Amino acid sequence: MANEICLIAPYAELAAVARQVAGSVPRGFDVRTANLEDAPALLPEIEAAGYRVLVSRGRTAELLRKHTSLPVIGIRIDSFDVLRVLADLIGKPCRIAIVGHGGILRDLARMAETLGLEAYSILFEQTDALEYEQLQSVVRARLARDPVDLMIGDTIPQSRFAPLCPEFRLISSGPESVVKALENAAALLDAVDLERVNRDHLSTVLDLFEKAVFSLDQEGRVVHANRAATLAFRMSRAEMMGRPVEAVDPALAIAHDTLARGVWEVGPVVETRFGRMVCYLYPIVSDGVGRGMVFALERVERIYTVEQKIRHQERERNRFVAQYRLEDYITRDAEMRRRLAQVRRYAATDATLLVTGESGTGKELLAQGIHRASRRAEGPFVAVNCGAFPPTLLESELFGYVEGAFTGASRKGKKGVFELAHTGTLFLDEVGELEKSLQTRLLRVIQERELMRLGSEQPIPVDIRVIAASNKNLEEMVAAGTFREDLFYRLNVLKFETVPLRQRPDDIVPSALFALRRHAQAHASVAADLAPDLRRALAAYPWPGNFRQLSNVMERIAILADRPVVTLAEARPALADLDGPRPRACGCGCDVLDGGMEDIRARVVARVLAAEGGSRSRAARRLGVDRGTLARWLKEPGAAE
Repeated sequence: MANEICLIAPYAELAAVARQVAGSVPRGFDVRTANLEDAPALLPEIEAAGYRVLVSRGRTAELLRKHTSLPVIGIRIDSFDVLRVLADLIGKPCRIAIVGHGGILRDLARMAETLGLEAYSILFEQTDALEYEQLQSVVRARLARDPVDLMIGDTIPQSRFAPLCPEFRLISSGPESVVKALENAAALLDAVDLERVNRDHLSTVLDLFEKAVFSLDQEGRVVHANRAATLAFRMSRAEMMGRPVEAVDPALAIAHDTLARGVWEVGPVVETRFGRMVCYLYPIVSDGVGRGMVFALERVERIYTVEQKIRHQERERNRFVAQYRLEDYITRDAEMRRRLAQVRRYAATDATLLVTGESGTGKELLAQGIHRASRRAEGPFVAVNCGAFPPTLLESELFGYVEGAFTGASRKGKKGVFELAHTGTLFLDEVGELEKSLQTRLLRVIQERELMRLGSEQPIPVDIRVIAASNKNLEEMVAAGTFREDLFYRLNVLKFETVPLRQRPDDIVPSALFALRRHAQAHASVAADLAPDLRRALAAYPWPGNFRQLSNVMERIAILADRPVVTLAEARPALADLDGPRPRACGCGCDVLDGGMEDIRARVVARVLAAEGGSRSRAARRLGVDRGTLARWLKEPGAAE
């Protein structure tokens, strides 16, 4: 249908005016003529024709609103219409009777009084056709008492009361009033169309959600349901609309509690007929009054799936991120502090660095700290342990491969760690474990800063900094012919050697406290400090496994601790494997580690005292204890000065 607006004119002149102004309104419209009594009979035909907005005047508009669900726009009688009917009467000796519905003619009566016209009003409110006969008697009686020269009214007085007076004037609606009403009708259609577009857009968006989403009114009835809701509960939208939400599934009755409280609620799990679902309830509150709610549900199984994806993505995102800074390397040792100051200068360059030292001395921590202190800090930090893979697998880990490079290779190919570290830092741990064939390939990549994946002939340039680490003596390996000399020199541009924990006794207790508190937090332990006797025992032990071994012992202590300050007696179960014969760490055939902890302490005290020339003050300071404690140790059986 071309037009969606229908103007129902209660008199022929109004229909003519409407047709005259057709070109002045933004939307087309059709015109039907029907008086007050006939207009309702037209409604079935009009509604069937598909009109969306009706326009009429006065009492006819009021009657139409009662009998149709379509919006009805009223044509108002404005001041121009009033002046048009009264203008030629100003100053003339005539009496006027204003007769009709009060809602339409009340302004006319006031205007006549303002203009000085002699007039009175017979106004009646809303009524039906059966009472018009009675009204006719009222009007006739009033006119008999107060004769007039002119009657002014609307269409009903014109048809029923006009013969009672010498002249009757119909107060009609002019072009301005008609145009304004039609413009209002067009604006209403525009607003409805926009709302429909927005509603359809929102419905489309909601249909894309994997959650089941319901919109509920204030009574908890379904106003809208998205596609996921129809699939989840196996009902059509038509079956859901207007029904209480618990009719969809009894478990959804919890929505009424949230509607009553008006508080957002996320997380309750309900057992529906179609499985366990997590509920999200969002009340809609306007001006402090609940207007309904949005009720969303999600299957528990899907939440588990999403959580796994998030964990995987987080793991991938954090896989190539350096966690530690140089400030995290705990030391009070003067020599180690000097070396760390040197490392900070190394971090400012892109030169290849070789970190050597015993296992557990923090070589990777240093590498991460160097990366974070460098200009490459925003790039990836990729670490690979060269001793953790067999040679054939390590080659593909280092350099990657293309599709079909070998049996079992991924069809998509794979990037190696050199590519993954592009614009960042590559940390090659235990580089001394590389076989000679891989040493040759590694040399070329480090030298040329380009690589070729396995099975490919296309070189790939890489922008990386290389930090290598080894707990082996690479120079001895070069001399023995097990490590390429040219690779050693390519790696050994800058060099840093870590200091084992036994050579920096001042770092043992601070490192132990740091590890204890970290493990206590992880295990919800009360442990927070170490008693003096336990501190002394830890400081006296040589820690061949360095910080890694110390951290393991502190984790045991944290788990076993019953109070915040742990004593030596309480920690003995955690220290049990420190007793007994130990590998000789001094490298000179000494027996300092033979026996239990107390025997070890006695020998350590004797050696420190000898090294300090018999000075108890210097020996106590070096051992981290006071002179009284040192004197007590020297008096114990087995101690010797």
